[in-house]
Amino acid sequence: MKHTGRSPLGCALVMLAMVASSTYDLAASQGGWVVGAAWKGDSTPYPKARIRLRNVETGRAIALTMSGADGHFRFDGVAPGAFVVELLSNDERVLATGALFSVSVGVEAITSVRLASRAPWFGGFFGNAAPAVIAAASTIGVTATGSDGRPVSAQ
Repeated sequence: MKHTGRSPLGCALVMLAMVASSTYDLAASQGGWVVGAAWKGDSTPYPKARIRLRNVETGRAIALTMSGADGHFRFDGVAPGAFVVELLSNDERVLATGALFSVSVGVEAITSVRLASRAPWFGGFFGNAAPAVIAAASTIGVTATGSDGRPVSAQ
């Protein structure tokens, strides 16, 4: 009898690996996957960002991951539906939400999430300037005129 070098246990392990692999392929084929990037407000990648996938139809959080050093993240085996990704703080507060996207069977969905840029310190200083100027001008009798030159301020 010729010896092939394969034991019954080795053959069983190979067959088990094949069944497990085909089961994984079947599960993966019944859903899609999501790839994306997390960005800081200054348009640089956000490394090690906590990213949560939320189904907007049910409102449930589906999965949580962390972006890589380049800000990229991935969710595998996502059931079809409508989703958003949320950028989270360490205490689970939502810092930013990405755009709505859908996942289909066997299809890659691409998304991103970006922190809002911070407003400059002087933004509020000039933001209310027009109402303040109008109020001050009206107290000293300056009237506004319309495009035809006629006064539009109360006399």
